[in-house]
Amino acid sequence: MDHQTGEAWVLGVQCKLYQWSKANPEDAWRDMWGWITDLRVLRHAWQRVASNRGRRTAGIDGMTVGRIRDGIGEQRFLEGLQAELRSGAYRPSPARRKLIPKAGKPGQFRPLGIPTIKDRVVQGAVKTLLEPIFEAQFWHVSYGFRPGRSTHGALEHIRRAALPHKRDKDTRRNRMPYPWVIEGDIKGCFDNLSHHHLLERLRQRVADRRVTRLIGQFLKAGVLSEEQFLRTDAGTPQGGILSPLLANIALSAIEERYERWVYQRTKAHADRKCDGRTAAGRARYWDRMAGRCAFLPVRYADDFVVLVSGTREDAIAEKAALADCLQQTLGLELSPEKTKVTAMTEGFEFLGFRFIMHWDKRYGFGPRIEIPKAKAANLRRKVKARTGTSSTPCSLASKLQELNPILRGWANYYRHCAYAGRVFTSLDWYTGMRIARWLHRKRPNAGSRDIWASCQPSSRRPTRRLWREGMVEQHMLAWTPVCRFRLAWMAMPDFAMSSGEPSA
Repeated sequence: MDHQTGEAWVLGVQCKLYQWSKANPEDAWRDMWGWITDLRVLRHAWQRVASNRGRRTAGIDGMTVGRIRDGIGEQRFLEGLQAELRSGAYRPSPARRKLIPKAGKPGQFRPLGIPTIKDRVVQGAVKTLLEPIFEAQFWHVSYGFRPGRSTHGALEHIRRAALPHKRDKDTRRNRMPYPWVIEGDIKGCFDNLSHHHLLERLRQRVADRRVTRLIGQFLKAGVLSEEQFLRTDAGTPQGGILSPLLANIALSAIEERYERWVYQRTKAHADRKCDGRTAAGRARYWDRMAGRCAFLPVRYADDFVVLVSGTREDAIAEKAALADCLQQTLGLELSPEKTKVTAMTEGFEFLGFRFIMHWDKRYGFGPRIEIPKAKAANLRRKVKARTGTSSTPCSLASKLQELNPILRGWANYYRHCAYAGRVFTSLDWYTGMRIARWLHRKRPNAGSRDIWASCQPSSRRPTRRLWREGMVEQHMLAWTPVCRFRLAWMAMPDFAMSSGEPSA
């Protein structure tokens, strides 16, 4: 009951901050330190850290959640951390750097910073109170690392925006609202983010100097790589609990550049009755009708696209202007090789999906989200690598248990694409043939009848036979329900749905 009372109190504080931020978009909260150092907030952050898969990964001090529980215990650990914070003795430790290979890019690594358990708890407490303040101010075109939002929502937002609404006399949609797109790619975003610009944007909403000073200490804590200390004069270490939120705070400057067409915070006309989002939609429509250029960005963390309703020259000029803006405001640089201006009819890749304006002779242009052929080929390579000769000593059940999570996750990620069922069926056939070859290598003296005896009726669909051993059977991608993603499926965070009344 004490734990539930504490969680209810933390949720009440978050609701209060969220509603205040909604009502006061230009003000800054001035007293937050007492809440961050409250034992209930620290316990809430501890529960998040202790339930995470990284609880068994240690920082530079070698401490894990299990060792803390078996040693001094949770209560003494949190009380000691609270005393350090309130006395001013707390100092963040350098993060332990680990290089993670990039998927599909041999020889390239992503640096991952692993903070200590103590630093994770403090970062979690800071994030618990900062997130409601900034979540109330983030715009609807931002989807990365936000509660209730996903890559599918970002793709569906682009699809809806690119859908031609007006038909010509031949009843076909011949004119696209956005014929060009700027594919944005920031060079080393998390490593090169300017601390000065980030803290300036943070101070616009948080005026408690002790909180901003603590965040500055986290940014300057440095990393320990192969027993060598490296200073962090720029960037937010990937792997920290606070890093995604801080990156969103800084990169929200991208969509703010297009305020007229995304969200009009200030009224152009005093008698305006609609909200800023509706006013921006009307501005985009009338600018397109008048032949003026309009822009619509959609961002997922540091990946973004800008839809352009002008000419190719307008898109190229905007790409150069955006590069200068990012350099001056955030100290970031657009990658000249990966930042391109592409025609919507040629298609572009975003967040692992392929988006293209498809022409149908009956209906005209229509936006389509497809599965890239390279992604399907990567899945085939993964299946092939796991069904090689070296893996024959294991049983069929263990092999299926190894393959099924990969197949299930891939199918759930791409289930909202156009014609996903055809791709799933093709991959099911390939996986079944690879398992058959794997069984032939495993049992070279067995006949084909003995091998195919392992192809048994499914427990889910008895009329369908598939590879099965005991209760473990092959996961069929084609059985995954395929449908279009709906923006209404995106859930609101708990602090945005509650009334905000004072609680326990």
